[in-house]
Amino acid sequence: MKNPMHTCSSRSSIARLTILLAFAGGAVAAPSAWSALAEQPAPSATPTAAPSAAPASGDTAAQSVRNAAKWNLDKSSRLALNGYDPVAYFPEGGSKPQAGDAKITATADGATYRFVNAANRDLFTANPTRFQPAYGGWCAWAMLDGEQVEIDPKSFIVKQDRLYLFYNGFLADTRSKWLKGDHAVESAKADTAWQKISGELPVMSPAKLTAPAVSGTLKEQLDAVTSAVSAKVGPEVAAKFEKSIEEVRAATKDTPRLAVGDTLPDLTLPDAKGTMRSLKGMLATGPMVITFYRGGWCPYCNLQLRAYQQILPELRQAGGQLVAISPQTPDASLSTAEKDGLEFPVLSDTSSQAAKAFGIAFSPPPSVEAIYRPRLEEANAPGNAMLPMAATYVVDASGRITYASVHEDYRKRAEPAEVLAALKAAVQRSK
Repeated sequence: MKNPMHTCSSRSSIARLTILLAFAGGAVAAPSAWSALAEQPAPSATPTAAPSAAPASGDTAAQSVRNAAKWNLDKSSRLALNGYDPVAYFPEGGSKPQAGDAKITATADGATYRFVNAANRDLFTANPTRFQPAYGGWCAWAMLDGEQVEIDPKSFIVKQDRLYLFYNGFLADTRSKWLKGDHAVESAKADTAWQKISGELPVMSPAKLTAPAVSGTLKEQLDAVTSAVSAKVGPEVAAKFEKSIEEVRAATKDTPRLAVGDTLPDLTLPDAKGTMRSLKGMLATGPMVITFYRGGWCPYCNLQLRAYQQILPELRQAGGQLVAISPQTPDASLSTAEKDGLEFPVLSDTSSQAAKAFGIAFSPPPSVEAIYRPRLEEANAPGNAMLPMAATYVVDASGRITYASVHEDYRKRAEPAEVLAALKAAVQRSK
């Protein structure tokens, strides 16, 4: 049977088959999203553009006209995103789709949104266009052909600070198809199609229009996150996190760790697209920075990865390379790479073999195990509830570790400038 999503023209078949299945009267057990598509009102001959909230600072005037009549909303309640929290998709909200609370809502541009907490609602109301999905919440892949197709709210990409949603069901997994193409080309084509349908210009946050400047050192940024998290979770939970650091330190104090002068273990791990990568094999192209992070759900890790991405051009110019390792599955690693705009390999240590080989693996301590468990079950491979310490290494071309920064305290990370200097020194010694 020919794949109905094999060609661009086949994308329109999703819309047609969706409606046919919805009217089949139960002949096929179609997802609820399909029947929702069949209930969408017919296009109006003269759609009226709904006025938006006042643009936030940095928004362009072209973004001020919205056409909610064309958005993917519940017909009667005008509920967006099937009730999912729009902020939850972004780093500020945890980068994980979550159904919102019907008691915590906000309205913008004629659409109603639900949120998991008041903090997310407040972030949204301060700048709705910052969090509203591309293409009115319709499937981004189908929009390449100008088709308005329902989505699975759990199938998404956040790229350059913009939310893209996808259909995922009986007919196809359109997110995976989008990822195989060129995002810049695809989004530009979908933007053009959506403008013809709705009259809207692409809604892009200031973060996409201009690269945000880094404020302060990495340590200063991490400290700011700590202050914000402590204020948000309250003293009792903050105390648990403090206690957990001492528990990790006590549990791992006798574990041998690799240090300066040791040899890089012979490890092969899958990258974000499933390709197996040998760490020692990668050294053939030059000295390497290896950094371990907990996962894309960790705000400290995201700050570090973005900071290292900023020094990547200079690092490569010096003759080095960079790789990041986490216990996440390749799919979760891919989401992290997309979210943080990473241009270096992100490897999946699904059994924590690499973290164990470096002597930095540990299990979440009792004080925070319940807090971490759902995150690890979502991002890590089944059965792997281990985490790596915040560790960064520089390895010269011969495989010898020349720099090591290891912290039991997840809030501490190696400064990019220090790592870059260590890499340059390793390059010089390798000549």
